Amino acid sequence: MLFKIIISSSFLLTLILFSCGSDNTGTGPGNIAYPDSNLSYTQHIRPIFLDNCIQGDCHGGFRAGGLDLETDPPNFQSNSGLVVIPFSKSNSLLYLVLFTGRDGVRRMPPDRISGLLDAEITAIGTWIDEGAVTAN
Repeated sequence: MLFKIIISSSFLLTLILFSCGSDNTGTGPGNIAYPDSNLSYTQHIRPIFLDNCIQGDCHGGFRAGGLDLETDPPNFQSNSGLVVIPFSKSNSLLYLVLFTGRDGVRRMPPDRISGLLDAEITAIGTWIDEGAVTAN
C-alpha cells in the first residue's frame, strides 16, 4: 500500500512540475516566443496587429477610430490622438483598451470575447515601455 502511495505521489508531482514549468516567454502567432525584453516590432508586435487588429478591416482599410495599423510602420495617430506613448504603457490608449474600454473606446478587439492572449498583451506593453520602436 505504501508503495502505491509513493508511486502515485511521484506521478502527481511529475505532472504538476511539467504543467507548471514555463520559461516566461509566452508564445504568439505562429508559435513565436516573446522574450522578456528587446521585443522587435517586425517579429513580435506587428504579427499581433496583423492577426487581431487588421483582420475584419478594423484598423486596416476601414481605419476604425481613425487608427491605421496596416501601414508599416503605423503612426499610431487616431481620432483620440496619439495612442502609443513611448516608454509608458500606462498612458498608451492602445495598451489600455486591450483590458477594458477607456476614453469612449470599447475594449479591443471588440469581436473577440476573451480579447488578446495574456502573452500578446504583455509583449505589447513591454514593447511600449521599451520605447515602441518600429524600426526593428
